[in-house]
Amino acid sequence: MTALAEDSTRQWRVSVALFVPKHVEMPAGGGLPANLVFQSRMPEQAKELGDIFFAVRKGRYSDLSSDPQLEVVELVADVSAGTDPYAAIKKLGPAVEVLVDLVSFEMGVALTVGPTMATDVTPPIMVGEERSFASFASAPFDTSARSVEMQAINGALLGRLPDTAIIDDSKIAAVLRWFVKSLSTNLLHDQFIFLWIALEIQCDASSVKIEEPYACRKGHPIAACPICEAPTTKLVRGATIRAYLEQFGVSKEQSKELWAMRQLMHGAIPFDSDKLSNLGSLLQQLRAVVAAALKEQLGKQPDDPPIVVGEGFSIHPAMAVGGTTVITHDDLSKLST
Repeated sequence: MTALAEDSTRQWRVSVALFVPKHVEMPAGGGLPANLVFQSRMPEQAKELGDIFFAVRKGRYSDLSSDPQLEVVELVADVSAGTDPYAAIKKLGPAVEVLVDLVSFEMGVALTVGPTMATDVTPPIMVGEERSFASFASAPFDTSARSVEMQAINGALLGRLPDTAIIDDSKIAAVLRWFVKSLSTNLLHDQFIFLWIALEIQCDASSVKIEEPYACRKGHPIAACPICEAPTTKLVRGATIRAYLEQFGVSKEQSKELWAMRQLMHGAIPFDSDKLSNLGSLLQQLRAVVAAALKEQLGKQPDDPPIVVGEGFSIHPAMAVGGTTVITHDDLSKLST
């Protein structure tokens, strides 16, 4: 084994599985294609972005999908970071997320980040040597924050046909649909947004209303119009929603945190912000409130399924296994063309 310097930095090769939709080439003159053949939209390539060299390769992850409409390519980069592979993931994450978003936007399709591996390739190094690595079962980056609920939501074990297939109130039907959409994804950001839309519909339909008079720029209240003396009171959105949350047992501090988290929908909180560290627990509170209110609206009892609580055990599916791995030629190959 090659001697490795004992310093605080390492060179890490990070390998990311990227799921890319394929396309079917259409006839130049229009109409349907003669053969339904799905073709790749992601060529092999390499490019220096800032101080990081990225390459797209094929082969390593090609067996991850059996869907003929998807191709799984390898996005690979080298990054200098600490002695822990998690440090490499943390450092490279923002660049990977922006890269994927920009390519997705340009291609007009959503590219999905999958399993990711970080391997120590600090020189001097040779093929066959054992080095530290960590392999993540799914995307470990901030925009892919996920959760698999183990205790916070428990639905009926067996599906049963309902007593009715009609919901007369379109608002209730909308809340139900947004709640179900939140169940269709394990991405925490998506779940929060879907459930918050449902919450605002429920709050607007409730009797909870917090109003305050108009105030000038210095905060002085103006109770009535100086010309016609009509009251200037108006609905205060944040205070109203917080009061609505608190009706369902959410503490004042938690309702304040939930309202602050809502600002991620306006770009006030970046996806890689430390403010998102509490997203998982706040999401459970939000889901519990929406579910409780929805049961009331649907005429169900509190103990009818699903049983949704404001806190419980959950796991992140991007769990990693680590240890040592044998270095291959691919691990040491140059990324530049």
